[in-house]
Amino acid sequence: MKVRCAEQELQECFANVKDSVNAALGHYQIWFTLRGKGKAIDEYLSVMNDYRYVDFFHAANIAHYKLMFIETGCIFDTDDRADRCMRLKELMIENGFRELAAKFDTNLKPFRKLVSNILTVRSKLIAHKESNVEPADLYGKHGIKPDDIKALLNELSELMGNLESLMNNGASWSSVGPTDRWENATYGLLEVLREGRNS
Repeated sequence: MKVRCAEQELQECFANVKDSVNAALGHYQIWFTLRGKGKAIDEYLSVMNDYRYVDFFHAANIAHYKLMFIETGCIFDTDDRADRCMRLKELMIENGFRELAAKFDTNLKPFRKLVSNILTVRSKLIAHKESNVEPADLYGKHGIKPDDIKALLNELSELMGNLESLMNNGASWSSVGPTDRWENATYGLLEVLREGRNS
């Protein structure tokens, strides 16, 4: 049986958490761009309602919304076997990144209630479907707002970018960090569809 060193464990855990951070941010941006107030729905509603692909946008909305909760839940998983933020901080300390691990704690502390609420919604409505649970009641009780999810994911992206830089001796590979690339891509797709309809 191979024994992994602390550095290798950190790299593997980082890769898994990074994947979830990027995925959660991507799903959030696509969902919110398509459905959020003041976003694409104001300008591109007729494009999204085109009979040729309206079902695609209905499915995309549902899928990205649910996957946003699932991937965010993976980052803060309560299972000790999972690569998650808590395990990542432990490995950071083992590898001499104690100061950044403390920054993770400090910067994510304001989001503890939000994270708890996201995990509850994920558990009761998305990962499992409990009987006698009304979605509207659950969302109302837990008060999850899109802007709060955005703030959490952007903070995570920033912290993960800091860790990536430390792990690479200051080099940045641009594989994680706050970005609007999924929102921009969504607008780009909608514009192509609109131009195609109007040509």
